[in-house]
Amino acid sequence: MVAVSPTGSFRHILVGVDGSGPACRAAVAAARLALTLNAKLTFLAVAREVRASKEIEDYAKLEGIDTPSLPLLRKEAEFCLAAAVISARELGLTCPERLIQTGDVAQTIALVSRTHEADCIVLGRSSHGAVRSLVMGSVAKKVGDATDSALVLIP
Repeated sequence: MVAVSPTGSFRHILVGVDGSGPACRAAVAAARLALTLNAKLTFLAVAREVRASKEIEDYAKLEGIDTPSLPLLRKEAEFCLAAAVISARELGLTCPERLIQTGDVAQTIALVSRTHEADCIVLGRSSHGAVRSLVMGSVAKKVGDATDSALVLIP
C-alpha cells in the first residue's frame, strides 16, 4: 500500500541518481514533481564500497591504524548528484536532502525508501535489450519488487 497525504499526493519523493542521462532527467522531473506537490525531496546515490589493498591493510595493522572501507562514487554520479541539488534549488526547493549509501543498488534504494518514509521513488529507465533485461534483471524491477512505494520511471 502506498502512503499518501490526506490530499492524495506524495509527501516524500526519493530519487536514485547514478550519473546516467536517464537518472539526471529523473532528478529534474522529481524536483518538479516535489515542487508541484510541496513534497520533501531526497536524492540518493548508491556507491560501491572500496577496501584498501592487502598490503595497505597489513601496514595499517602494524601501525595500529584502522582501515575502514570508503564509498566510491563514479564522477558522473557525483556530478549528477550535485547538478540535481542545484536544479532543485533553482526550481525553488530550498532544502533537498542528499544521501550517499553503499550496497546493492536496488536493495539500498528500497531500504532508504522505507527508513526515510518515501512514498514515491523516481528512477531513470535505461534502455537495455530484452535479452539483457531477462538475464540481468533491472534495478527498477528489483526496487518495485522490494518496496510498497509508488515507482515512477523516467526515460
